[in-house]
Amino acid sequence: MLLKNCQLLLTQDANRRIIGNADVLIEGSTIKKVGRGLKAGRGADTIDCAGKIVMPGLVNTHTHLGMHSLRGAKDDAELFDWLKGIEATEKKFTAKQVKENTIAGLKEAVRFGTTTVYDSYKFPEERLGAFEKMGVRGVLSSTVTDEKTFRASENFLNSLKKRHGIVKGAVAANAVYSCSKEILRKVIEYSDANRLLRRIHIGETRKDRFDTLQRHGRLAVEYLDSIGFLAENCLLVHCIWITKGEIRKIAMAGAMVSHNPVSNMKLASGGVMPLTEMLDEKVCVGLGTDSVASNNNLDLFEEMKIAALLHRHHKWDANAVTAQQVLDMATIDGAKCLGIGNVGSIAEGNFADIITLSLDENLLPVNDIVSNIVFAAQGMNVNDVVIDGKAVLRDRSFVH
Repeated sequence: MLLKNCQLLLTQDANRRIIGNADVLIEGSTIKKVGRGLKAGRGADTIDCAGKIVMPGLVNTHTHLGMHSLRGAKDDAELFDWLKGIEATEKKFTAKQVKENTIAGLKEAVRFGTTTVYDSYKFPEERLGAFEKMGVRGVLSSTVTDEKTFRASENFLNSLKKRHGIVKGAVAANAVYSCSKEILRKVIEYSDANRLLRRIHIGETRKDRFDTLQRHGRLAVEYLDSIGFLAENCLLVHCIWITKGEIRKIAMAGAMVSHNPVSNMKLASGGVMPLTEMLDEKVCVGLGTDSVASNNNLDLFEEMKIAALLHRHHKWDANAVTAQQVLDMATIDGAKCLGIGNVGSIAEGNFADIITLSLDENLLPVNDIVSNIVFAAQGMNVNDVVIDGKAVLRDRSFVH
């Protein structure tokens, strides 16, 4: 495949190069060469990228796609009241419904330029089938709260080892308040033994914070650190109600964070995740949308803009977080959070996960293309999507 005449190529490589009038040659699933005047072999698929921005596909570090039919189902409630209403409906979901919801979610995510999705929910085999059908790169987990759900997760992950696709597994503990110490230790042992990512929701509400302190005599991150949960293969989701001391523990352990600003604000979680403090401590932070039941969409372009605005507003500082930092969170840093190498930038040898945006209307004029991507772009600007070297979306229509 050849992406030819790219008007503006945002590589997101180590030097953050932006190249005009460039070509990207793809062989199989990987990027063979980036340059000008490149030629593809006879019969190769060619996408004319004149008048387009070409950039790495976006990486969503936290979703629950199986909930897709619950968009707008309980919009005006705080987290724990919201959970009660949502869970009553979720219990009725069949495996078939979850697969259908996952397919619908993947279509929305891809249409909005996301090429890698972390997804955690029930019925993992059906959800895996949805990812394989859509050809989307993913990290999948089955949510763990007790011994029964841990065994179900273990069985799924063991079966996933035998497959060699673009979907990998993770172990997902739900939260400190819903998992015993014994279950969390099982998650630690299994993820370490199998070199898998382990994930947990943490510090999402003030109630969560105080309940953990009362129950364990420690703040949530301190508690996880005391049992060995924090590590380089650990992803912490939300992290709103945490202290600077906890951030230092996250940094020292090399753990990573998924930031979900729209969902957090919608559920009135209160406070603001201490992003600037995390970045100061060199913590790797990615962006996530959470589910459409709490967002209400999967548009990571919107998530980028809201993230930038939220932290600038909160800090009274227009330089609190730059457009480039936010773009990194949605691409290369998101990939790092998920433990996926060779994704998130357009560089030779990387997987060919690439999107194009039509350079018109709300993306003109171009004074600063990175600023335009973060503050002006929307998911509906996406024109083409290539995942693992295969065209999934062409001219805003799905290939299959």
